[in-house]
Amino acid sequence: MPHNTIKTLYNYIHIVILCVCWYMLSSVGSQVTKRILTVCPLPLFLGEFQFLYTAQLAVLCCGIAYSSERFYNTFPNGTFPVYDRKNIRDNWAWSVITKPSKSIFQTVLPLSIFQFVGKFFGHKATSLVPVSTVASIKTLSPVFILIFQKIIGISTIQTNINVGFSLAALITGVWIIVSEDNKLKSSSNVSDFSLFGIICAVISMFIFVFQNIYGKKVFTFKKDDDNICILPKVNSTEQLMDEKYAFGSHHKISNKCYDKLTLMLYISSVGFILSFFWFITFELPTILRYLSGDTTTVIQSIPWQLFIINGTFHFLQAMITFHLLGELSTLTYSIANLMKRIAIISVSWVFIGKSVTLMQIFGLFLNVVGLFVYERIVNKNKKPRIHEK
Repeated sequence: MPHNTIKTLYNYIHIVILCVCWYMLSSVGSQVTKRILTVCPLPLFLGEFQFLYTAQLAVLCCGIAYSSERFYNTFPNGTFPVYDRKNIRDNWAWSVITKPSKSIFQTVLPLSIFQFVGKFFGHKATSLVPVSTVASIKTLSPVFILIFQKIIGISTIQTNINVGFSLAALITGVWIIVSEDNKLKSSSNVSDFSLFGIICAVISMFIFVFQNIYGKKVFTFKKDDDNICILPKVNSTEQLMDEKYAFGSHHKISNKCYDKLTLMLYISSVGFILSFFWFITFELPTILRYLSGDTTTVIQSIPWQLFIINGTFHFLQAMITFHLLGELSTLTYSIANLMKRIAIISVSWVFIGKSVTLMQIFGLFLNVVGLFVYERIVNKNKKPRIHEK
């Protein structure tokens, strides 16, 4: 009993620490993104850099994990490919990363499309409206996750007055925050383009709702009794921490289940390819004119240091996101993601340097209340299902 209690506490602390790191990286990273897109408003260019840089970091981490058993065992099962040190392949590269296949590309193609489209509209929105506006709009995702789950018949929440209250509080809070943010005036005339920026933020929110629903099945890594890699509906930390999945063990892995670094590598690679045509068509000419000395372009400067910081933060966030998707249910992950938005909103107001209005605080309060009520409803709906088993 004490052993189980210690393990349970470890799991809770483990998730809490991950979420705190996630919130910090996201909050500061959002401000770095805003700074980049202010002086270099090219959302496709930033997306292409993130895709390329993320793929390189994924390969680097796989190489370190392959060379260091200690580094490999630091992360949960399913983070890196399963390495067979006794049978080293002739091609060292395919020993470190998973060799590309038709199955991999079929798996990552939807996620790559989500990433490409979501990044573009998210970056476009960030370049036009305050970070707090973009983050607050994304807190509406529970509304649409609930609707989509009802449509496809997998929702575990019954619609009642409490659900209606929580969603109404979220919608009202977002409306207040967006309204107050749009009153801000700036030298870049952000308010002149706020409507289009808000539309882009809404589209980005829709895209990432679909990505989270689909990604839950893809990023959950588990093995059955026959050591066949499968995609379960629910995963547990206990299974991920089981000693039988220790480094160096041999498993028969199906071609439909892949580790997180493999997914990250190929999602970024395919996303880079998908957006490359649009980048060279719409933004590359602008970059070439700027590099040739044309001062009439929209580019004020290309802050390469911020690009690297942004790419590193983006990679670390993705690692944490993939891990949480495998650890938590879709709705629980959504709540954690929404609390991240609250942190981003609060930090963005600090970075703006202007006094926060009472209406903004009230809007944020409504968001917190809506999230709290929604989380209580989710937890209550889980208990009967556990007892039924």
